[in-house]
Amino acid sequence: MNCLWTIHRPPAVLQEDILHHVFGHVADLSTLARAAAVCRGWAWPARTALYRDIEYHPLSSCSKEALLARTMRTQTQLLRFVRRLSLVTTWTYSPIPELCEWIEHIPENRLQEFCWTWERGHLLPSLLTFPAVRAVRRVKLRGQLYTMAAIQSILELPALEYLSLELRGDEQGTLAVVPPRLRRLSVIAHEGHSSSLDQLLAVVGSQIDTLHITCKLGEDSNRDAALVSCIHAHCPDLSRLKVDAIGPMTVATEFADALVKGYPSLEYLRCGQGTFSPHILRLVPPNLRVLKLAFAPALDVPLLAFLTDPGHRLKVLRVLELSGTDVLIYDRILAACNTLGVDFRLYHSPS
Repeated sequence: MNCLWTIHRPPAVLQEDILHHVFGHVADLSTLARAAAVCRGWAWPARTALYRDIEYHPLSSCSKEALLARTMRTQTQLLRFVRRLSLVTTWTYSPIPELCEWIEHIPENRLQEFCWTWERGHLLPSLLTFPAVRAVRRVKLRGQLYTMAAIQSILELPALEYLSLELRGDEQGTLAVVPPRLRRLSVIAHEGHSSSLDQLLAVVGSQIDTLHITCKLGEDSNRDAALVSCIHAHCPDLSRLKVDAIGPMTVATEFADALVKGYPSLEYLRCGQGTFSPHILRLVPPNLRVLKLAFAPALDVPLLAFLTDPGHRLKVLRVLELSGTDVLIYDRILAACNTLGVDFRLYHSPS
């Protein structure tokens, strides 16, 4: 450290905002002062890493959140580093405008992803007018959207390419706007098929190529079938499909099996626990390139038969083992994949 203090060079001081991050956003000025005599050359790469992904809880009583907000308000040059902003509110949005004022000054076209999670309250329309949010391409929302008008306000974002949201099934109102650039949609449908989901897919389904559907399955076969019909009717050109169930599934359904039948051009398929049967391997199109499956009983034989079928073009295979009791004929499947040039990996679910 002594080499920094010479007659040829003034003390090189690492900026205070970085030190707040290093020391957990503490406000101990004496500690920061002693730590400041380090290489100034670290400032740019450190800020690039520290501010790229920000999770902000504006209603938190933690001093860390208040210090972060103050730093972003007073050192506006830091705003250009923000690429992903995750906003988390848990009670009411009433004080948010003042606490989130600094977000309005993030430069346009800097923010790549905007995430908002809330437990109570509503989406705050004013945040959607901020330049960086208006120009964002990826939006993830986790909370109840009570009306279709709230959803429409998101669809009106001009640069929107990816949208992830939740539907309770009882959202009121209508949708009219078709987002011109939206291609990827992720929906958590808490009630499975609903008029809200039907309306959303009717508006955006014809232009999306990627759908991730997470829904309640297995309780009502008619409702499951209606959801399949809804997706087939409104989303004709899917090339990527992801299917998950809400909550653990004790009995497997054939929901994904029925979905796959409608997409002969599918290139990517991922199926979570309980959403498919081993028979799905007879239904996937020959041009499928990526297949990701949760472990299912009796999966081994159909999987080996699929891999040895000369008609498939599979390049990537992933299987997730959900418990220690799951047994896959790993060696035989790995040998088949190696012979065919398929990248195979077996994952274990964390306990």
